[in-house]
Amino acid sequence: MAENDVLENVLDPVGNPSGTFGRISDPASKNNGVVLDPYRQPTQKLSSMEGQVMAPRLDTLDGKVVYLVETGFHGAKDFMDQVAGWFSRNMAAVKIESRNTQGSIFTDDPALWAEIRKKGDAVIIGVGG
Repeated sequence: MAENDVLENVLDPVGNPSGTFGRISDPASKNNGVVLDPYRQPTQKLSSMEGQVMAPRLDTLDGKVVYLVETGFHGAKDFMDQVAGWFSRNMAAVKIESRNTQGSIFTDDPALWAEIRKKGDAVIIGVGG
């Protein structure tokens, strides 16, 4: 990297580092440094989530279908690939279905959730990082 090169730090919609680093910007560009996307800012209020609980734990995963859902967040695909590999090496009786959400990490995907409810027994949603 040259002395005058600038590394981009892409922020998520609330201004936290997203983990996207390393692309070199042109120092003469007015658009280098930080990228924000307010369109994808979550709008759900915390109070609407009160009373929600996690799903009950399954007795076993043997013979079950586990969906691995990649959200589009930087690093999620690599993470889900590692999880799928772990299952294939350690729990071969588990059927893995890998899917990507449509849109962004903050975009609902009703069709995917319906598929998982109909065909899946469990889901792991990965956000990476």
